[in-house]
Parts: sequence; structure tokens; C-alpha cells
Amino acid sequence: MIERVYLKEYVTFDEVELEFNEVELEFSKGLIVFTGPSGAGKSVLIRGILSIFGYFDVNAKLSEALVDNKLDLSENGIEVEDEIIFKQIKKNKSRYFINNQAVSKKVVREIASKFIDYLSLRVINEFESENILKVLDKIVQEKDYYVKLEEYKKLFKKYKKLNNELNKIIEAEKNAKERIEFLKFELSKIEEINPKPEEFDELMKIKKDLSKIEKIKEKAYEVERIFEFEHSVYEFLEMIEEDSEFFSNTMNELRIAIDKAQEKAEFLENVDIEEVLERLSNLQELIRRFGSIEEALNYYDEKKEELNKLENLTFEKENIQKEIKSIYQKLTEIADYLHEKRLKAAKIFEEKLNFYLEKLYMPSAKVEVIEEELNELGKDKAEIIVNDIDINTISTGEFNRLRVALLAGKLEYEDEEKTLFLDEIDANLSGEESMSVAEVLKYLSQKYQIFAISHQPQLASLANKHFLVTKKDNKSFVKELNETERIEEIARIIGGKEKSEKAMEYAKELLKANND
Repeated sequence: MIERVYLKEYVTFDEVELEFNEVELEFSKGLIVFTGPSGAGKSVLIRGILSIFGYFDVNAKLSEALVDNKLDLSENGIEVEDEIIFKQIKKNKSRYFINNQAVSKKVVREIASKFIDYLSLRVINEFESENILKVLDKIVQEKDYYVKLEEYKKLFKKYKKLNNELNKIIEAEKNAKERIEFLKFELSKIEEINPKPEEFDELMKIKKDLSKIEKIKEKAYEVERIFEFEHSVYEFLEMIEEDSEFFSNTMNELRIAIDKAQEKAEFLENVDIEEVLERLSNLQELIRRFGSIEEALNYYDEKKEELNKLENLTFEKENIQKEIKSIYQKLTEIADYLHEKRLKAAKIFEEKLNFYLEKLYMPSAKVEVIEEELNELGKDKAEIIVNDIDINTISTGEFNRLRVALLAGKLEYEDEEKTLFLDEIDANLSGEESMSVAEVLKYLSQKYQIFAISHQPQLASLANKHFLVTKKDNKSFVKELNETERIEEIARIIGGKEKSEKAMEYAKELLKANND
């Protein structure tokens, strides 16, 4: 609910300049009614409040609203405590804030739409099949029904996913032949070379060693001459009484190094240099294309896996088709069950809806549940048909009364508290019609916070809070009325500027009757 609204230097009203230099209103849950002479600025004020929530452009220098809704704004990166503060500041351009965090107008509107309904807009989403079905589902109130509904939703997601996979396979089959030939060609080019990890580096080392094999052999021959003096070194060490173990170890290590060098030389002498160079050339071709031998091998594994899948498409397709058929049968069974329950719920909802439509002097409506192809919510399409008239063609007043009836009809099944904005919903109605509209709105105000503009005494007399909007010297003002002031304002609505004694008496009676 909106608890507080503050507007400063707010100027707007078509071509008429109005100012609300400092307008501060405090609200509570219930029916909040704004009355006042025509042109005083009632609609402008409502638009000003709605502009705080992104429904209209901001025309106030500063505007702020305090909201107590327990909204989860974590996905928007906004921290929420007990209250949410919406704020707009306008200098050269409008800036929006929620709990002092800068946000876009779009984000403000998205968040506000979770708890605000503005009934002057011809938005028909309440009449869309999905939303009507949600109401019918709430009416059923059977545990098994909700278990099956959740089971259906999960199954349908799987069904949809499998169908997407099947379509991909069918599409892949169309191009499979050419793709298989291409993959086999690609794989064969790598298989012909048959590269091994780290092989390129090993061959480069062999190539480098081959270039210096003769020098290694020459040096090994020269180094071997040192062994001619080995005996003399031992005699010398014995003569000076030094331990010869270090010399013995060194000579042994030297022998091992010479043996390794000779073994390498023998190995390299048997290496075909032309073969090494050709192998390096083939590997370099792969490196030029893939970046490295490792990347070439990764590419090979990926394409090999793709080839296996393509060659097994028929088998895979048959398995998916079997699974889809099985899930479809299960979905159909559950959808039939949901359909029967929704048909009964539709009758209950239709009865409630028509009760309020009659109160609002509207023609009766039908709530129809029509079978169609399986979808996310079953096989049902729900419609509200008013006297066989397209709801898009009825007048704004009739449309809004239909929306009010719809809200009243589903009120007991609603979990969320919302704020409704109504602009002259009782305009051009008779006294009886106006009282019926007022009584339905009063009923709705048990759960909703309702802001309404009215030119009728009936709605004003039922208000939990009654605000008067006036204008003087091109400046508009708003104030909450006490009981005496309410009697005078309702008398003005009844009898005009010249409030007769009869109008005053009727105003008192109306207030007393509606507040007992």
C-alpha cells in the first residue's frame, strides 16, 4: 500500500497551468476518494501520484512515495527493509530512485506494476486466458489438483524440450549426408597424419641434434683420451694420501655421458632425415590450421563425436519419438482432468462475476473454457464474454466497471494486496447505479487500497478517507476533510455551489447510513 505521497512544484493539466507547491498526503488501507469542482485538478493529482511510479512523465520538481509492500527487489539489486521509498527529482531531466538507489523509469514501472492497477488504462491483460485460468485454478481448492497441475507443468517443459530436440534432429537429417561426407573428409586428413601429443617438439629436437651429430662424435673421441691418464691420477691421489672416491665417481659419470652420446649418435645415424623433415612439414600444416597439435586433436575428437551422432540420428530420433508419445499421453490424461475441474470452477466464477455485474448495471457474462492444443497450462483457453460483445469495443466506463466486477469476483481467491487507481468510474451513472458501484468498491477495499475520483455523493459517502481538491488563482490545493467538511462537500456535489438545507440534510443522512 501507498502510505505517503509528497509532491512539490507540480504543474500540469493540458494547457492550464496548475501548481501544487507542497502537497503532502497520508493514506491508509481502504477507499480513498477525491472530490472537488470540475477543473480543480483531481485527475492532475492522480496523474502526479502515478508519475512517481512511472505511469506518466514527471512534472513535479520533487515527488516521493512511501510504500509498505513486502516486495523482493533483490533481482533489481535494491535492498529493502520495512518500507520502500520511490523518489523522482526533476531539474534538467527526470531522475528516479528507489530506496536512494538510482534506477530507470522502466524499472520503476515494472516494480510498481506488481502492486498497482491503474483502471483508466484500457489494458486487457486481466481478460487474457492465462490470467483467467489462474483464477479458476485458485477456485478449485483441491490438493490433488495442484499436485497434478505442477506435474503437468514439469512434464510439458520436458515435452517441449524433447520436441525441440526432435526438430533439430529432423533438420539435421536433411543436411546429414553432406555433413557426414565433410566430416569424414576432415577426419581423414588428420588421420593420415596421425599426430601425437608433443610429437612436434620431439621431432624438432631430433632435427636439431642431427645438425650437430658429427661434432658430438668428434668431441666424444677427444674426451675419451682422458682415460689414458686415469691410472696416473689414482697413483697421484694415493701418493698425497687423498681419497680417490670423488675422482672415481666423476670418471664413471663421464663414461655414462659418453655412452649416452654414442647411443644417441648411433640412433641418429639410423634416422632418415628426409622422413623427419616430411613429418615436420605435415605437422606444421596442422599447426598452421589449428594453432597447435593439441588443438588439432581436440578438433578431431569433436568432429568424431559429431559424426557418430549424425550416423546414429535415426536411432536417436526413434527413441525421442517414443518418449514424446509417452509424455503426450500422460499430458493428455492430466489435461482432461484439469479441464473437468476448470469447467466446474468456471461456473462458480461466472456466478460470482454476474452477481457483481448486475450490481454494476452491466449485462451478464459467460466464463467459457474451450479445449485447444496442449499448452503450458493444459489444453484450455478461458474467455469472458459479455453479452456476446467484444470487450475491446465497449465504452471506457463499461470496461472499467467490468474490471471492477472481475476484481470483486476473484477477491476471496487473491493472496496479494494491491492499490487500485480509478478515474471517475461512476461518471454518467444514475443514483442507484452510483451506489452499486460504490458498494462494490467498498467491498474491494477490504483487501485493496483504492484511489478514486468521483463526482457522485454515493462514493464520497463511503470513503474511508475523503480529500477535497480546489483551485484558486490558478493554484490547486488538496486537504483531507473532517466529518463536518465532508457533509458540506457532499451537499455541494448534490446541490451545486448553493448548498440547500435539503442537500445538507441528505448529505448527513447519506454519511450516517454508510458509516453505521
